[in-house]
Amino acid sequence: MELDSEIEKLKQSFKEGGILTKMVMFLGFFLSLSSLTSLAEEIVKWKGFILSGLNFYKTVFVGFIQYISKYLSLGFSEQEIHVATVSSICIAIGMRVQVKAHKVAFRKISEKYGNEIKPSVVVFRLVGVFFPIGVWLWYGLGNPQIHVWWVVFTSIFLPLFMVVPKIILSKFSQHAYYERGEFNYFKEYYIYVAALLLAVCVLSAINSAF
Repeated sequence: MELDSEIEKLKQSFKEGGILTKMVMFLGFFLSLSSLTSLAEEIVKWKGFILSGLNFYKTVFVGFIQYISKYLSLGFSEQEIHVATVSSICIAIGMRVQVKAHKVAFRKISEKYGNEIKPSVVVFRLVGVFFPIGVWLWYGLGNPQIHVWWVVFTSIFLPLFMVVPKIILSKFSQHAYYERGEFNYFKEYYIYVAALLLAVCVLSAINSAF
């Protein structure tokens, strides 16, 4: 195996090397251990930071929704609140990404034809507002069956549902994928999601400080 041969080479180098070589190898070994220890410490710190954010979300946000829903004649289980929150946020972010992508695409179209064309993004904005409202009303007034893993999958891989149809249409029809190479759906989507999660964790840290 390649790993065994590499280990043998290291042993041979250590045996045949002079004092300087052995010192460098020892130093490299201890630095590696130090790096692993620092990495483990950082992981523990980030784990606590993230868990604090989750506890803040459950205590403040979920508690608030459960409290106010009683006065609005809406009924939510804790699972429904989680699913409605994730679905609403991801769709709202997805529509925001679509708006930005369309602006890039129409800028490229304008450059190609030498005529400024402004995209209509009203539909995306409306979906970004009314879809979350519909989700909350659906869960609050009804009792729909929840498929948690489907929600998790679509929330994580939502950019795929934006990009794949464009790639297919560009290959098998005259529909051009103008924003290709100019706009990254995945990067934009995950930046928004990460920023939101970071904001929750920061608010949690601020809250715990008082």
